[in-house]
Amino acid sequence: MEYPRYPFTAVVGQEQAKKALLLALVNPRTGGLLISGNRGTAKSVLVRAAAPFTPTGSLVELPLGATDDMVFGSLDVDAALRNGERRLRHGLLHRAAHTLIYMDEVNLLREEVLKSVLESASAGMFSLERDGVSAVEEISCLPVGTMDPAEGVLSPVLLDSFGMFAAMDDVEETEQRTEIARRVLAFERAPKAFCRAYAQQEAELQQKAARAREMLPAVEVSRAILHLAAQYAARALCVGNRAEIYLVEAARALAALAGRIYVMPQDIEEAALFVLAHRMSRKKEQREESSRRQREPQESQAEPQEESEDEADDAPQEERPDDVLTRDATGGESKEQEDDRGESQEKEAQADEEQASPADGDSGGEDRDETHSIEAVMARLSLLRETVCVRKGKSGRRAIVQLDVPAGRPWRTSLPRTGRRIDLAFAATLRAAAPYQRQRHGEQAVVIRAEDLRVWIRARRASANILFLVDASGSMGAKERMKMVKGAVLALLREAYQKRDRVGLIAFRRTSAETLLPMTRSVELAEKALRSLPTGGKTPLAEGLAAALKMMDELSRKEGAETVLVLVTDGRTNVSAAGKAKEEALRAAEEIARRDAHCIVLDTEKNFPKVGLAPEIAQRMNAGYATLERLCAEGVLEVVRRFRDMQE
Repeated sequence: MEYPRYPFTAVVGQEQAKKALLLALVNPRTGGLLISGNRGTAKSVLVRAAAPFTPTGSLVELPLGATDDMVFGSLDVDAALRNGERRLRHGLLHRAAHTLIYMDEVNLLREEVLKSVLESASAGMFSLERDGVSAVEEISCLPVGTMDPAEGVLSPVLLDSFGMFAAMDDVEETEQRTEIARRVLAFERAPKAFCRAYAQQEAELQQKAARAREMLPAVEVSRAILHLAAQYAARALCVGNRAEIYLVEAARALAALAGRIYVMPQDIEEAALFVLAHRMSRKKEQREESSRRQREPQESQAEPQEESEDEADDAPQEERPDDVLTRDATGGESKEQEDDRGESQEKEAQADEEQASPADGDSGGEDRDETHSIEAVMARLSLLRETVCVRKGKSGRRAIVQLDVPAGRPWRTSLPRTGRRIDLAFAATLRAAAPYQRQRHGEQAVVIRAEDLRVWIRARRASANILFLVDASGSMGAKERMKMVKGAVLALLREAYQKRDRVGLIAFRRTSAETLLPMTRSVELAEKALRSLPTGGKTPLAEGLAAALKMMDELSRKEGAETVLVLVTDGRTNVSAAGKAKEEALRAAEEIARRDAHCIVLDTEKNFPKVGLAPEIAQRMNAGYATLERLCAEGVLEVVRRFRDMQE
């Protein structure tokens, strides 16, 4: 017996997310939906409650640990064992035909699986080559994902693969919180009775969605609406052309839900809030420049009109202003020619008005200021954009590193390699042996030979080691510099649960370098180790670089892990055994460059005249370079995050 689902209409508030879900269910060509929200905001409840609104009345869930054979299918072992037939056993995508496939915690899914699902859903098909089975399968499913941005975000490429985005609201009002608690407790106490109380509302909304689906093929889109959609996408600086296509499809769904067979400008405006929020550029300056470029042609077209109006003021009284406005730019037409042209244009305009439908963007004859509307929507989108990702840059998830130890998750199967320990993949081995059982006669139920063996290749997410190498000398602002770096280190460690990063700190001063914080993920250990930060003395930059290189080599040799080196210095090196401090520092930088390491130099030099060694150090290290005019932990943190994410 199926346990009753919480009713869709019983969810308190969250109107934007509800609307987005209905649009996706009415028109699957909207490209799917990504819902983002904090824990406990009813993301999963809302999606699962939408199952009755699908054409099949159900949904298919994609579990976090889903493998390729679970998603796309694989060899049917039963058929292979019975009669040696190689036949496809369908996967979850096939079961999700004409309904939605729900991916909870989509940001924690294997990126390769997620990307394949989204691409297959967009293309409407996928090809499969595995376990001796070759197939091309057509699918029709709607991908819907939910995520908590505090647990990690998606890359811009994957975000763009979702047609729409909606953010769940954090309910703060006491009355709403009270009503949520009351409904949840009532549902848990008597689920069937609770569902019956909302049965009529559910039925009405299901009928509305069904009517909209039936009406959708008849909904037309005028050229003016297409132009408006393109304007919105261009104004938001969306990459590629998916935005305007999904924008039009979402607007068609809105029109169908409203019972119209034509799309109006306000449909595009409302759809933009779902389609553009996760695609628009974050750079305000670029959006303002785009807006200025779009206004320039309009202003340049307005200038001749103003001149014509000035001419109209000087024209004889018997000459109508309308005739003057239709005058040739050279002024060479006669009055009779102008009258003929004016009459012709009036007839053409009248014919256009008779043929025009509301789909051409006419909203009751009222003039709409498109520029003002677009700017208003862009302002709302700028606020919504901040809910898409917690951090700028790419996803916090790193590349997968294959391992030869059984420490990671199963990634894929392979033939065993000579001299390696066997990590048997039983199901894959059975699939490889199944088609040959009729030819193999033995006492066992299943005869497995050496050539059938398949082993797991396991993988885990690679962590990053972030090593701070800090100038603790007394050359300039050492205390502020150390305080700034301490704040950045602790902030990065607080993210370690999400990114699995480890952070370490080496400080150099006087004549040597000292490891103040070994590589760790522990905030408590860092706070204890960095409680007292020694500063003062000369600047042994070469010694510091050598110490960092030594630690990086050890980490690479023992763990196979890469290290991001963050050098914070003003570059005023003055310690050397041979009296060549600058040359030794540059040689040490070149040695680090030979390791092909990811490095960044944060230049804190302020004094004049400037030595300017830090930029040269960065160049020799093949490192990123940034200046820190104002010493603050937030500045360091932002630079390191951006640089780290670029390396993923």
